[in-house]
Amino acid sequence: MLVLWGLMVAPMALANNLTTCLDGRYPALCNYTQLTPEQLQKVRVAEHAANLKSCLDGRYFALCRHGDLNPEEMARVILAEHSANLQACLDGRYVALCRHDDLTATEIQSVREAEHKANLAACLDGRYPGLCRHDELTPEEAQRVYQAERQATQQAPLATAKVRPRHRASSTGCETGHWIDRVMDGGKLIKLEDGSLWKVDSVDVIDSALWLPISDIVMCDDKLINTDDNEAVGATRLR
Repeated sequence: MLVLWGLMVAPMALANNLTTCLDGRYPALCNYTQLTPEQLQKVRVAEHAANLKSCLDGRYFALCRHGDLNPEEMARVILAEHSANLQACLDGRYVALCRHDDLTATEIQSVREAEHKANLAACLDGRYPGLCRHDELTPEEAQRVYQAERQATQQAPLATAKVRPRHRASSTGCETGHWIDRVMDGGKLIKLEDGSLWKVDSVDVIDSALWLPISDIVMCDDKLINTDDNEAVGATRLR
């Protein structure tokens, strides 16, 4: 046992804590009281580097600690965030995730066109009227969507049975044929169509937060695979 700050701490515990701290990505998991002054200095450097890397990705605005950046770093991050935001906005499907206030007038016009196109495509699918922003459709588009939704309602039982077969792949322990019913609590919880509820690993929430209802899912013992987005997250089944 070692004595640090008046406490008895096992060497293995100290080593594990130091490894976690020096990773830099998980400040909330670091026990700073178990660090020596020299170690603490190295950890601060690692945390700054990890934060800067995350910020320069541009996609994780809410996870970036902007207050820890120097002016030169902030300028680079602003450019990265603008580029990532514009790319997400131009996809057109994630209106709620687009920071429209950060766009120029020219970019706004392009984004509005992309959002209208994406909304129309979702509406014309016909199967998910709850996801369609009907008030943004032109009269001609609204008529086409009405016909699509009517046809989808008539064919729903047959389409569901035909398009979403379910079988178990025993060699992998995974099960196909599932899809997302709801994404809850900012992506922390995923409810599938069979009623199962999954808690997503905290490090993967940045991905699951962007998942959409109806996306096809492969369900494994410790992860969910979104085959529509080609992404996987660690997850624990709650029920």
